[in-house]
Amino acid sequence: MISSVTVCSSSKFYDLAQRAADTLRARGLTVYTPRFDYNEEHVVVGESDKARLTHEFLAKVARSDAVYVITSGGYAGVSVCLEVGYARALDKVVLCSEEPTEFAVRALVDAVVPVTEIGEKVQQIDRAPRDGVS
Repeated sequence: MISSVTVCSSSKFYDLAQRAADTLRARGLTVYTPRFDYNEEHVVVGESDKARLTHEFLAKVARSDAVYVITSGGYAGVSVCLEVGYARALDKVVLCSEEPTEFAVRALVDAVVPVTEIGEKVQQIDRAPRDGVS
């Protein structure tokens, strides 16, 4: 059973990421999120900050049972692709809000669950053997 989730998202989609995080918390799950105060749509994030934030975020992924990736329009972004690969390497459940356009990411996804349905479906997803996008 999934009890903790890290929400992964490009800063372009932080509004959806926050909505998903709120929904998951309302279901009683432990939720880790990006640092919304470092939204690259509004602030400049330098190389040293990006390095620190990347390590900080990967530690969140390691602590969680699953990652929920906001893939609006199928877009993930370079950092999110790295996070998905890391999660999968750690045998975490990988969920996406929409089918990723990037084939390498798509190959690592356990299920596609829209943001509007994540709250009701996340706890129904088991850590069962993976067979790709459902």
